Amino acid sequence: MVVLRAIGGFFVRIGRWIKETAWIQPLLIVGAIFAVIFAIPHIIDGVKGMFNEGDDANKFLAKYQLSLKNAEKGTSKVDELFSYLENGEADKVKSDYGERFFVAFVKDDSSMSDLYGGLKTFKDKWSAKDKEFVGLNGDALKGNFKLYTIYTDSTTKVDNEEKNLFDEVWLTHYDVFEAMSSGNYLDKTYYALNKGYKASNYESAFTSDKLDSCPMSTPLVMYFDYSEDNKIAAEDQKIKGLSDVIFTVDGGSDLERARTLKKCWSHTDLFGEVIKD
Repeated sequence: MVVLRAIGGFFVRIGRWIKETAWIQPLLIVGAIFAVIFAIPHIIDGVKGMFNEGDDANKFLAKYQLSLKNAEKGTSKVDELFSYLENGEADKVKSDYGERFFVAFVKDDSSMSDLYGGLKTFKDKWSAKDKEFVGLNGDALKGNFKLYTIYTDSTTKVDNEEKNLFDEVWLTHYDVFEAMSSGNYLDKTYYALNKGYKASNYESAFTSDKLDSCPMSTPLVMYFDYSEDNKIAAEDQKIKGLSDVIFTVDGGSDLERARTLKKCWSHTDLFGEVIKD
C-alpha cells in the first residue's frame, strides 16, 4: 500500500505541475520553433559546404581532363597518350604532354576531395613561388606544373548498352598496363621500396584475369618524367617515362599532400632515397 501511495503521489505531483505551469508550455513550443528556424541557415551552410567541396574538386579536376570521347572506337585523347606509351614514342609524349607531368585517375564523386586539395595546394604554392616548394638545393621546381586527369567512371551508350569508356581504353591498350605490372622497375623505385610495395601490388592494380573491367582503383596518380634526372633506386638506373605510381597521396592535410607531390616531382625524400627507420 505504501508503494502504491508513493506512485500515486508522484503522478499527482506531475499533474499539478502541468496544470500550474501550463502557461509556460506555449512559450517552450514557440522557443523550440524559433530555435529550429535560427538553426536552418547553419544547417544549409553545412550542407552547401559539403556540396561545394565536391563541386570545387570536380571543377578543378575537370579543367585538366583528357577526353575519353570515342574511346569505344579507340580514338580518344586518352587512347592517344596510351598509344604513344605503347609504341615508345617518347618524343611525341614530350611534345604533346610535356617533359614532366602527373596523370591522375579520378571519379566524379566526393572521394576525390583529398587528392584535389593536394594538387591544388601544390599548384598554388608553386605559382606563388613559396620558398618551401622549391626543388633541390633551393633551385626552382623544374618545368611547369602539368596535370592530366582521366575520369574512370565516364560512360557512353553503344548499341543501347552502357559502356565504361576507360575500360575500353584499358582493353585496347592492355599491353601497356601489363608492362607496368610485370617484370618492370616500378617495384624497385625508391618510393616502392620505402612504401613496401611489391610487384604484386602493381599486378593487382593494373591487370586482371577478367578482361571486362579495369581493376584499378581511384584516386591513383602516375608521375612521368622524361628528363635526365629521373633516377630510380635499382643500381642508380635512369628511366625516361613513368617514374612512380602513387596509390594514395600521403598526408593528413592539403599542405602535407602537396608536400608529397612536391617530393615526387623533384625526386626527393621518399622518392629519391631509401629512408631507414
